[in-house]
Amino acid sequence: MIPCRSTCPHYEEGCHKTCAYWKEYQKKAKQEQHEKMLWLKAQNERSSTVLRQCLAISSNRSNYYY
Repeated sequence: MIPCRSTCPHYEEGCHKTCAYWKEYQKKAKQEQHEKMLWLKAQNERSSTVLRQCLAISSNRSNYYY
């Protein structure tokens, strides 16, 4: 789906292939997606570290209670 179809006054069938506005929109969307993926990767690494630490602590404490 081409989002500019309903809002662009210059829209013609197939114009998105050469449209500067469309190319800029695609570039911006790609950059935003890249930034989101970097953020998700960083959050995943942080939560994995915290989880690993919590599991290590809990396994150490369970030895004291037996």
